[in-house]
Amino acid sequence: MTTLERPIPTTRSDQKKSSGQPVVVLLVLLVAVVVSVAVGCAVGELAGGRAPVAACLVPVVLVPIAIWKRPVLGFYTILAGTAVVEQFTYTVGPRNGAITDRIPFFHSVSPGIGVTAAEVLLFFTCVVYGLQQIRDRQPILPRSRLARCIAVFLVVVLVYLVVGLAHHGSFKIAMWEIRPWFYLAGMYVLGSAFVTTKRSLMTVLWIYVLGTGAKALYGVEIWLSIRHVSPRPEAILAHEESFFFGLFVVITIGLWIFSIKGRLRTTATMLLPFVLLADMANTRRTAWAILGACLLIVFAVAYARLPDRRQTLRRIAFVSVAVAAVYVPAQWNHDGTLAQPVRALRSQIAPDTRDEQSDQYRQAEDANLELNIRASRSLGAGFGRPIDYALPIVNLESIDAFIAYIPHDGVLYVWMRMGVIGELAFLAVIGSAVLAAGTLTKDRDPLMGLLGTVVTCAVVAYVIMGAQDMGFFWFRIALCVGGLLGAVEAAGRETRTPTDREVRVS
Repeated sequence: MTTLERPIPTTRSDQKKSSGQPVVVLLVLLVAVVVSVAVGCAVGELAGGRAPVAACLVPVVLVPIAIWKRPVLGFYTILAGTAVVEQFTYTVGPRNGAITDRIPFFHSVSPGIGVTAAEVLLFFTCVVYGLQQIRDRQPILPRSRLARCIAVFLVVVLVYLVVGLAHHGSFKIAMWEIRPWFYLAGMYVLGSAFVTTKRSLMTVLWIYVLGTGAKALYGVEIWLSIRHVSPRPEAILAHEESFFFGLFVVITIGLWIFSIKGRLRTTATMLLPFVLLADMANTRRTAWAILGACLLIVFAVAYARLPDRRQTLRRIAFVSVAVAAVYVPAQWNHDGTLAQPVRALRSQIAPDTRDEQSDQYRQAEDANLELNIRASRSLGAGFGRPIDYALPIVNLESIDAFIAYIPHDGVLYVWMRMGVIGELAFLAVIGSAVLAAGTLTKDRDPLMGLLGTVVTCAVVAYVIMGAQDMGFFWFRIALCVGGLLGAVEAAGRETRTPTDREVRVS
């Protein structure tokens, strides 16, 4: 029996706590926004007064006080930030993007320092958790195949940080490059420590359903405001939303497939049409590769795990194929919002001018990455060193300053930075994560089956996003994947005593 399989008491007091869960999650989201804005404003004032060191002391002093008694709130707040706050600001044609992109959660707290509010919160939550574990004489780090793979990969990352700096790499750029890997590891440790009951797992699901649903509603509002703008903006939301919208769809379908009833399923189902509309309006081709792969995984898991529903699943598959047989030809020559899934498919066969230019750029980029890999003899060039674009390519540095160091294809990027050793270490992390989550899908507990399915899809989506759209560099995705892997770690761990479990979630 796994940790999360332990039955939670169903007394009236527990039912009251469970019924108030959405309110708690909303408060966490509100706290995340308010704290981020408050810290950002304070930091801005202090930094404007040429006191960057004092500016850094604001979060350093406030965060430990806020999370000392309940460090799990630090974990939940980070998850809420990943769901609703963009990593970079952006514009949508003549208007600004979502107002959440100006919340200074993933921005440097002061120019030149390179420290973000999110990592300050992550660091101190980890420190508080570690100190409490030492106080209670409990192990700090998980002990599993996945934990060992992550540890080995981080060692390789540190080695190639040194290699890059030894070859005159930029320290500032190198630190930006490696931090997503450490974000993932930090959230993995916290997730394994805090997501140890069904209630805590449901809280995580609520955070993503409400956060992503709110972002979808905002996206629909932006889409309505620019529908008649000419030329039409290419996107309405950040790149990372492709990942989160896909995850939302998996959670919603999973709640139905595994017959997990309640307010969460009702809320997710009501928000689903807005999520799908926002995903289409965002016009990201990667979104449909993610969603297609995730739906196949959900179908395969459900078909293997629920033999009594195979006939229903076959009917759903038949109806889906029939609808696609009508929808795809009808929308093949269209480029409107509702045609975006077909456009993503058509771009692989007969791309329009925009898609063709994007494909040509990425092909040239990949060719340059391969030359860089050969130049280092597949041993890795290290972090912080600019990519050597020996072959002609369009210069996009005016649009994205990081493009000189971080390409779209993250798989080749890992190989270029850390050589064959780093690539194998990273693939070991991915393989161990899929194995751990896949094993959980076989659990008899429906909630465990849902968790295993969601995390399997999240890891696959992470790899797709990483291979196609800089997904390994997006902080939000790294933090989300780390937290979910931690939940799988907690679910697969040996059972604890009830008292121990309460200490973990306090």
